[in-house]
Amino acid sequence: VLGPDLLARTRAEADRLLDALPPEHLKEQKSTGSMVSVYDDPFFAQLVAAPGALAALRSLGYDAPKWRSGYLIAKPPHSPALFWHQDWWAWDEPISYSWDQPQQAFLMYYLVDTSRDNGCLRLIAGSHRRRHPLHDAVPDAHTAPLRAMADPAHPAYQPAQGEVDVPVTAGDLVVGDARLLHA
Repeated sequence: VLGPDLLARTRAEADRLLDALPPEHLKEQKSTGSMVSVYDDPFFAQLVAAPGALAALRSLGYDAPKWRSGYLIAKPPHSPALFWHQDWWAWDEPISYSWDQPQQAFLMYYLVDTSRDNGCLRLIAGSHRRRHPLHDAVPDAHTAPLRAMADPAHPAYQPAQGEVDVPVTAGDLVVGDARLLHA
């Protein structure tokens, strides 16, 4: 989705933001690596409206997507795995269980080739539509103890039954249902 020029500019902007992080940020975000809001960053608005991303969303039935938030997430080399979680927030709403099309999606732009060896996205296929043992084992997403990896033995950090790797190439875009268990 990202051509060579936009990919290079995005890498440079990401590096600029990451270089400005205080050391305590990485300690607080041990599992996530970084969690930098780009909500009001004019450069990253280009990614929200990237023609390739909008075309991908249209192909999935999203003709008029709305943008809610955006984060720069970067994992330092040799950092721990990201915890298992879902990004969906409205489980008390019946629509969470009744719609085949997700009410919220996440879009992940990759700035480097990513495989199992360097921490690609992992997911539990179908976990947005049926229960998995992790649903009972992991707390709400993105809590401070999870981000800081307060308990490395917690099931949220362990390999999971049925996990699938999603290797990507720099410039790729991954679109996922926010209800999907992923790490």
